[in-house]
Amino acid sequence: MRTKSPDGDLLAEGMPLVSLVKYARYQSAVASADLELEVEIMARIAANLAGAPLAGFVGEGMSPYGLMTPRTSAALAVATASGMPVVRVGRGNTGGMAYKLEPRFISGNNLSATKARLLLMAAMLKLGALPIAADPFAPTEEELGATVAAVTEYQAIFDSH
Repeated sequence: MRTKSPDGDLLAEGMPLVSLVKYARYQSAVASADLELEVEIMARIAANLAGAPLAGFVGEGMSPYGLMTPRTSAALAVATASGMPVVRVGRGNTGGMAYKLEPRFISGNNLSATKARLLLMAAMLKLGALPIAADPFAPTEEELGATVAAVTEYQAIFDSH
């Protein structure tokens, strides 16, 4: 996909699409693990695959650590296996507390969701999409390794900001 014109100007159709996922609702401790219940995330993944070659997510989780429900995290893991990088940040002023807990996700550290979104867009213009697994719901160990290696490059950019 071309992101720049022959003159070096950014092309509007080449700009990455980064969606915000906000964890801000109560779910009971026995909430289902069924990914189809993550309607918004799964629909956005499908729409991105259909029409947004460069796409990603910023997951704004609980403050300060940026944690989300296991089902939300699992849905975002499907996004990474579908080629879409995911940044995890905390809500509000986290003070650098969104630690690197999951190797498939980028730690946004102390960035707000909006700042993480802009940095992810810039990083995607530089690095491109993540590798795509044959079955994003069940990636192989080799596919997971390729995803983690690509996420490491993204993490280096986020660690410097």
